[in-house]
Amino acid sequence: MNEEESIKSQLGAAGREYQELGGWAAFRSGEWLFMLIRKSFTNYWERANAEYFQQKYGTMDPDALARKLTSVAAKNAALLGGAAGALVSADEITALVTGAEGGVGLPANLAVAATVIGGEAILLMRLQLQLLANLGKIYGVPLDPNDPEDILTIIAFALGGAAAEAAGNAGMKIGGRLAGYGVKETFKKETLAALKRIAAKAGVRLLKRQLVNATIPVVSIILGGSWNFTATKTMAHVARRHFVGRHKSGGGHH
Repeated sequence: MNEEESIKSQLGAAGREYQELGGWAAFRSGEWLFMLIRKSFTNYWERANAEYFQQKYGTMDPDALARKLTSVAAKNAALLGGAAGALVSADEITALVTGAEGGVGLPANLAVAATVIGGEAILLMRLQLQLLANLGKIYGVPLDPNDPEDILTIIAFALGGAAAEAAGNAGMKIGGRLAGYGVKETFKKETLAALKRIAAKAGVRLLKRQLVNATIPVVSIILGGSWNFTATKTMAHVARRHFVGRHKSGGGHH
């Protein structure tokens, strides 16, 4: 199975996960992102291994390793965008953008398109979460899967817009120590609510970008791949800045 066929197969599996995370209603509201992070990041963090990458790429330099891992992840993200763009039509995406409120009673063709777009968003975020876990291990910065503040901070600032604004308002920042929102054994109610708001805004923004990329006939395959590539590079850049800042400040709040 070549890389493109593998991506298409993964899209099929992600379509099933899209339903498990609440389907179109959860994706329109942005609720899917927080659920996905809590569900999957632990696995990525436990499997991330700095020594493995040091041996594989023949260097101990974290910046060199980060560039290698980012390049691979960005390439896979671009393949994903192209595959998703080839599976849905512009008309279907336009109908999803303009109608399909709450995902109630979607016509069959729109339900398929929604599943592909939702599946793409899941796979893109999984690629990026895995990259974040690997970069965290490479830079020696502990990330607590039960406290997704670091992860959400990086995602929010990388996506920009309302997501970054919400993170800024919550006192989260990139680099150095995070400002007072760390959670240890259990979530405080107000902190959990703030994190969910940020995740929802980030989830909505990510879905909108996937939809916009697919609305332009013919070029949607190129555009989707290009945006996924750039978004993954941006995420890695923000993460690296964050991890270097955390490392210099003595590891942050964990």
